[in-house]
Amino acid sequence: MKKILVAIDGSDMSLKVLTKARQIADKFEAEVLVMTVVKKLRVTNYYTGGELNEQMDKQVENSAKKILESAQEIFQGYKGKLETILDYGEPAEEILVLAEREKPDLLIMGSRGLGGFSRVMLGSVSTKVLHHVTCDMLIVRNEK
Repeated sequence: MKKILVAIDGSDMSLKVLTKARQIADKFEAEVLVMTVVKKLRVTNYYTGGELNEQMDKQVENSAKKILESAQEIFQGYKGKLETILDYGEPAEEILVLAEREKPDLLIMGSRGLGGFSRVMLGSVSTKVLHHVTCDMLIVRNEK
């Protein structure tokens, strides 16, 4: 296994996904790509104009950067190559585009985000990706 793509959304589930990805990556010293996808939110309001959208975009982008920083913390000291990626758009579509471009041997993601960016990346995302991705996929499930 040479390359692993990890898709996270900032929920508590993301920490489980990253931990599992680190365990697998350590065994293979694979190149690891950790991505999060931000769906830009649009509010139409005559009084606030574009200011509200700009503020929301900045806030969401800062949260996404913190998510990727947590990945760097979990992979601290990793011997292989680690790259973090922040993308914008529909999560399932962006994950599939990156998977097609990078051709990972394995894609790892959670079954369902339950916090953080759960409004952006839910169980329907992992289902859509599962049905369209061309590489092997590991879905990390939430313990009940």
